[in-house]
Amino acid sequence: MMFSPCRLIIVALLLCSQSVVAEEQQHAAASAAADAVCSEDNSSTSSECSEESTTNKKLETIRLGLEWFTNPDHLPLIVAQKHGIFKSFGLDVQLIEPADHWEAEEEILAGRLDVAVTEPLHLAQDAARGKPDAARGKPVLGFTRFLHTDGGVLYDAGKGDIQRPADMCGKTISYPGSPGPGGPAIVNTMVKADGKLDCDINSYGKHNGSFFHTDALQSSKADVATLIFWNFEIPEAKAKGMTNAAFFSLKEWGVPDFCQLVLMTTPEHFETRKQTLRKLVLAMRRATGIVHQQPDLAREYYYEYVKKSEASETDQAVIDATFAATLPAFPNDNMMSNEYYEHLMKWLVDTDQVELKKEGDVVPISKYWTNEIAW
Repeated sequence: MMFSPCRLIIVALLLCSQSVVAEEQQHAAASAAADAVCSEDNSSTSSECSEESTTNKKLETIRLGLEWFTNPDHLPLIVAQKHGIFKSFGLDVQLIEPADHWEAEEEILAGRLDVAVTEPLHLAQDAARGKPDAARGKPVLGFTRFLHTDGGVLYDAGKGDIQRPADMCGKTISYPGSPGPGGPAIVNTMVKADGKLDCDINSYGKHNGSFFHTDALQSSKADVATLIFWNFEIPEAKAKGMTNAAFFSLKEWGVPDFCQLVLMTTPEHFETRKQTLRKLVLAMRRATGIVHQQPDLAREYYYEYVKKSEASETDQAVIDATFAATLPAFPNDNMMSNEYYEHLMKWLVDTDQVELKKEGDVVPISKYWTNEIAW
């Protein structure tokens, strides 16, 4: 069979076109597969694939303020950063330690932070209190929980003067925010739960040892300290020589269980950056999977981040012990219930930490907590 030159040219062009299309499809499939690996594969030990997949993407910056110095409580954030998970979601998350205590919502309103770590207790307090001239609380909104541990009131069982919660009546309490009502409210609730109903709330001594709870007890400036997280303060106290360090758990003695960490922002910031914050939640959730499934890799990332090799022998012991104690504390469920916050707010009102202007004048939970992007 004979083909005309014109028909041969057309056939050649068609074959060439099909080859180009096939090559483009193959390249697209390979790129998609690479992106899938960067997004889904938790077994990689480096962030190379993430960096490659995001080379030509503009990362969205999130300035995230920690509530304290970097410690194992922040492990999902550190793993997400070191493993390249944030980058795979198109995020540049900057972890910022406070030079001192800060009012996170003010930092966000001033444009210096986008998101901050806080505890449910402080979230509810801020929502209810506000500034003296505020009609109703501060503009705060929590949107995901990432840590849930145990904790409460630290004491040295080796001294022998405190053996049960009722023994704390009239003792000196070290707590951040002293001489405010928080420390005595926590301790006296426990004392009452233990059956001692006649302890005067004004009988407690108050010491502001900031978050240095172990130091406050070892220096004899306080008899007990709150609020402590058992996964940090108990191993720390024992590493520093308090061999009989012990604590009374909030959840066992009538106090709402607020030994948890959440992320918060302002309501306005939440609405304008909701999609970005959803990516943040999902990235931290993926990092939590690595923490549970590959603890040795998570340990490697954490030790590098906090420069463990440069720490003193005592601090290295604290780093090891607190890391091991914190590993189980990261929940897969990032949501919190309305009932939890109802109970928490009722306790704040009952213990005179929050004053209602009139009966029933309670801040709606929807004003300061949402599960919209925490599912």
